[in-house]
Amino acid sequence: MENKRYVTVFGATGKIGTALLHYLSQAEVPVIAVTRDSAKAFPLPFITWKTADMGTLSSLPATMENSSAVFLVSGMSINFIAEQGNVITAAKAAGVNHIVKLSSASAGKSSPPHIVESAIGSSHKAVEDLLRASGVDWTILQPTGFMQNWLGEFAQKIKDERRIYEATGDGKRAYIDLRDIAAVAFTVLQEPAKHAGQTYILTGDEALNYWQVATLISNVLQEEVTYVPLTIAAAKERMEQKGMPAWAVQTFLAYAEVQRNGDAAYVSGDVAAVLQQPARTAAGFFEEYAKWFK
Repeated sequence: MENKRYVTVFGATGKIGTALLHYLSQAEVPVIAVTRDSAKAFPLPFITWKTADMGTLSSLPATMENSSAVFLVSGMSINFIAEQGNVITAAKAAGVNHIVKLSSASAGKSSPPHIVESAIGSSHKAVEDLLRASGVDWTILQPTGFMQNWLGEFAQKIKDERRIYEATGDGKRAYIDLRDIAAVAFTVLQEPAKHAGQTYILTGDEALNYWQVATLISNVLQEEVTYVPLTIAAAKERMEQKGMPAWAVQTFLAYAEVQRNGDAAYVSGDVAAVLQQPARTAAGFFEEYAKWFK
């Protein structure tokens, strides 16, 4: 066991995986970065890229040769539970000591932001159960909504109309910068024994509603940004018109309903406790990414 020296990172070309690779590379930690598409690999010191498909169990052992730990994240898919289960199975067979799984704050009934009707949450919960039963040491990270999700259509609407359209009413959520999620994962991977068997709920330092978000962006842009609250029915119609799949519409509406009911305002101290520094703020995020909204 002493000769195991690598950390294997799945989802390595995603936003959180990429941020984690940079932390590990800067710390000179040898990493096996896993991607399904070798064209998406990028050079970083101490990073070795390997191609594998989580849906094909036989492709996975080569990604964990000489690895002491695995970071497990992947996009939602119809075979999500089986795919992540394959990684857990392969990791155990390879003698991996520790798995850090990126889950969701909607996954567990012990999590204050738990969403009963969330397809995403229930899928993550099923994988969490597999991991806990695997016999491999584990740490589970359950983040809330990502600040970086504001950089897509949300930002474009602000650019074009100076308006925010959401169906969350006055409800609040403690949004988190995904770089803090990656930093927590990095810290856990540096001291796995210290964090074994822990489930961390990862939130920002303050719960905000979209009236407050509009004010923060207005302050940065020095122009008024208006929040336009949508009904659940109107939000459903907008998503269906975009051609979103039914499961995604249902999941987003479940998240919105929980938030508008005031059940998503939980603020955890886990980020600060693990990192020994406060979580990044939404105000700081909008200052840093101001050009995305101008």
